[in-house]
Amino acid sequence: MKYNYLLIVIAVLLTACESPYIFNRVVKKSNGEREMLGGVNREIFAKEPFSDWFSREYDAYQPNQKVTAEFKSKIKRFRIEAFIGSWNEDTRREYPRFIKILDEVKFPDQRLLTYAVNENLKSFYSEEAGKNIRHLPTFILYKGGKEVGRIVESPVSGSLEEDLLMLINQQELIPNYTED
Repeated sequence: MKYNYLLIVIAVLLTACESPYIFNRVVKKSNGEREMLGGVNREIFAKEPFSDWFSREYDAYQPNQKVTAEFKSKIKRFRIEAFIGSWNEDTRREYPRFIKILDEVKFPDQRLLTYAVNENLKSFYSEEAGKNIRHLPTFILYKGGKEVGRIVESPVSGSLEEDLLMLINQQELIPNYTED
């Protein structure tokens, strides 16, 4: 009997210590503006104030279908981490375009992890630690658990589709701000 009570107490303590990962955290900055912080998913981009800039850019962007057709079947072998700042002008331009491209090629949502950082480039759970995030947005592609390359701030080839094709084909792509 005492053994059963002990097991129950241990189980309760273990569950109490394990807090769930919170997605779509929104914090209020000192100036009253709201920003995302930590892991986010598509749901947050349907809410104000983020839906304004996301929808506008997403709807306006037309991916180059000739280029996306070249990597559509290959990209699903990759995992992608995106580091964004909801306050950042480059993120507001490039992230919705990036998502539109991924939607175009039917990239699995569970293979994309998006982390929002603050102006100090810190996320809530320190997902940026050890990732050398200096400019936003930063899109990192992984294959077999290893980083194959990244797109930093804006595409170097002139289009996100072309940069993605180069990374997927494992061609050398020197991202912006490599020497920072």
